[in-house]
Amino acid sequence: MISNIRASFVAALVIAASFTAAKADSTGSQGFADLGSPSANTGNINTATQFTIGSLITNSVSNGVFAGISTQSFGSVSFDTTNPTSLTFGNAIFGTFSSTSITEISNSAGQVSFYVLGNFAGGSYTGTLTPDPAPASFTISFTQTPAGSGAISDSSTLSIPPAPSGVPEPSSIVLVGLGIASVGAVARRKKA
Repeated sequence: MISNIRASFVAALVIAASFTAAKADSTGSQGFADLGSPSANTGNINTATQFTIGSLITNSVSNGVFAGISTQSFGSVSFDTTNPTSLTFGNAIFGTFSSTSITEISNSAGQVSFYVLGNFAGGSYTGTLTPDPAPASFTISFTQTPAGSGAISDSSTLSIPPAPSGVPEPSSIVLVGLGIASVGAVARRKKA
C-alpha cells in the first residue's frame, strides 16, 4: 500500500514537472565576441555593478534559428546588475534581446559571470519565432588580468530556450528535499 502511494506521488511529481517546464518551439544559440574595450564602473569586475561591452558582435558559433547568420554588430552595450531590465541589444536582421532578470552566477578573483533571463523577438533573419518573443538567456563572463586592475575581456552566448543557469530553481530544491525526506522515512520504517 505504502509503495503504491509512493509510486503515485513520484509519478505526480514527474507529470507536474513536465507541465511547468517552459518550452519554446523555436530553438538556437549564438555566441558573441567583444571587439571593443569592455569596462566596469569601479574598474574592478569583482566589485562592479555596471558593465559595458565595448563592441558586441556575433561569432561563428551558432545553431538553430541563428545558423548561418552573417556577422552582426551591435556596438557598445551597457547594463546595470541592480536593474533587471537594463540589458537590451539587437538589430532588424538579428532580432532583439531584452532582459527581465540578471543573476551573478560566479565571482572569483579576476572572473565574474552573469546569467541574464529575458525575451528574444525575431528579426528578418531569424524570422517570426514560436512564441515571439521567445524566452531566452544571455550568459556573459568577464575576465580581468591582473585581477582587480588589469585589462577586461568578455564572451557571451544567447540561448533559446534559456540555457540552464547552474543556479537551482526553488522548485528543484523542493523536489530534492522531498526525495531526501522520502529516503529518510523509508530508512526509519525499516529500522522499526
